[in-house]
Amino acid sequence: MDISGSGNPKGADAPTLGREITRRDFLGATLLGTGAALLNMPCPAAAQELGRAWTGYGGIGDYRFSNGNTAEVMQSAHRIRDHAYDGGLSNVIDTAERYDVVIVGAGFTGLGALHEFKKRKPQGTCLLIDNHPIFGGFAKSNEFDVDGYRIAGPQASINFGLPKTAEDRVKEYWDDLGLPDQFRFAQRDGGDPSIVFPRATSAPLYFGEQCATVGYYFQNSLTHGKGVWVKDIWNGDLQRAPWPEPLKKGLLALRDRKVQYKGDKDAWLDTMTFADFVTREMGLSPEVLSYVTDGLFASGPQISAYAAHAYGLPGLGRFSSGSPFAEAGDRWMSFPGGNATLLRHFVKGIFPEAIQGPNTFAAIANNSVNLSALDRLGSALRMRLSSTAVRVTHEGDPKAADHVTIVYEKGGQLYRVRARCAVLAIGNWVSKHIVTDLPSEYRAAFDQFLYSPILMVNVALRNWRFLDKLGISAARWFDGVGFYSTIRQPMVIGERPPSFGPDKPIVMTFYVPLRHPDLPLAAQGPACRAEMYGTSYAEYERQIVALMQHMFAPGGFDARRDIAGIVLNRWGHAFLLPPPGFFFGKDNQPAPLKASSEPFGRIVFGKGMSGSLGWSDAAADGKRAITQLLQSL
Repeated sequence: MDISGSGNPKGADAPTLGREITRRDFLGATLLGTGAALLNMPCPAAAQELGRAWTGYGGIGDYRFSNGNTAEVMQSAHRIRDHAYDGGLSNVIDTAERYDVVIVGAGFTGLGALHEFKKRKPQGTCLLIDNHPIFGGFAKSNEFDVDGYRIAGPQASINFGLPKTAEDRVKEYWDDLGLPDQFRFAQRDGGDPSIVFPRATSAPLYFGEQCATVGYYFQNSLTHGKGVWVKDIWNGDLQRAPWPEPLKKGLLALRDRKVQYKGDKDAWLDTMTFADFVTREMGLSPEVLSYVTDGLFASGPQISAYAAHAYGLPGLGRFSSGSPFAEAGDRWMSFPGGNATLLRHFVKGIFPEAIQGPNTFAAIANNSVNLSALDRLGSALRMRLSSTAVRVTHEGDPKAADHVTIVYEKGGQLYRVRARCAVLAIGNWVSKHIVTDLPSEYRAAFDQFLYSPILMVNVALRNWRFLDKLGISAARWFDGVGFYSTIRQPMVIGERPPSFGPDKPIVMTFYVPLRHPDLPLAAQGPACRAEMYGTSYAEYERQIVALMQHMFAPGGFDARRDIAGIVLNRWGHAFLLPPPGFFFGKDNQPAPLKASSEPFGRIVFGKGMSGSLGWSDAAADGKRAITQLLQSL
């Protein structure tokens, strides 16, 4: 049974960019200035193979040259993967710099580590290096200027929750960074008053219709091949969904049934896959499983059931009768550009001149970045961007060494710095290649860190009248590219509330995971990455526009008129795919996660996205790494 049905928005009867709107027409008629920017972007010297067209248009503002893994970043990482630096390194310039700590990676883990280092060792010296042209890791935004309105969407790290209690880990960062304890959201100007708009991008996923008015697009045998929109199917216990009754019954059981856990719940869940949990422990059909795994971002059903629990997937009793975000709907929300705003607060706190203007929430969120303030000669704390760490090694026996050497590449040249310790706040798929004296037990653990990619797409709309006519704020579909998209109720940042009405511009964010669940877990990531890297920007753009034209035409959507710009964000290693035993061990072998969390001499590793998607977990991981290292300083 195929719950998605036979409809295919890429099929012969679907309107496509190639048939109805030529690429030249689309760039000329809808992107306006953004099309010109795409065609004239400089081609990075290190990315000649893929070229500027593969990276594509990056929007405007601080993050315009860093939309996901750009061609330059990807090629640099692939030189490490392909062992280009395994032999003796020649023509390395020694910078003569000496630091207490070098941190590799400028995402939440790396900035969390630097934040903690500054607090606990205020006179210490630290260099943070990152391979992207701007800090942020996954926490970056895409910005657009549409008809005089500045609008933004998140690249990857998206939602945040307000602190719940004084003991909440989030509360520590909230206080340190001086973040507000409440936020305002724009009031709508016109449109259907019955539509509920999410404040957090992921809020409506699974069963979260308390947070948004979700439209489900069906095109299957029960709709006689005709595309049909049905709103809020879970609020009506699936009575209006055009699915067979056995499937409805199974999906409701997945939502509502609580499984009797055996012994240590967490350890027990880590003994099986999520697929086994749903089909064997809950006794539900593979068709029920497929509904959930279609919305698993980029994680396959073969992941550990404990990881699925950490991801907040349904069926595990943690969020019975609601989504992870719905049960705390007032606390979960998104900044306009996702968690880039949170990470900018870390940067401002460490490098006060790096973001122009006063130390206020609005200024930090909206003002321009001053990159020259990050790497100033003589500063105790420095951040060096567009710098790829290619080798990290102890000077002598790791058990007795008192320094670590870090070699990085910047602008085609290799440089060397020394430090007393190093934090690798990056994915362990990279760490295992650049730490040359890594013991076999660490390498074996890192080999079990499997990752899959995701494509995040932000579409700048001149208006959202088509959604208003359909009476929805979020969409879920079962065929074609991606599976979910939404607009959000804009947050008010500063004194001037943003305009929010069907006739005003807004960003619609699309989740486009890539999946090969038919393959063994270890083969899924490479297959998905090959697909993502092998698909051009133009082709993904064509697929998104074709999908939108197909689904939203009943609301009056017209791509030529309504789309002002598109930015693609490719993330090659976005989601961890932990197999059973990853967290608690298997067959009397140590758990890979635990092994990778132990210091190796003077090097400490980040957990590499260990199963939680929360920004605070990543920042706390950096704090943990620095705490371990400070014992050696």
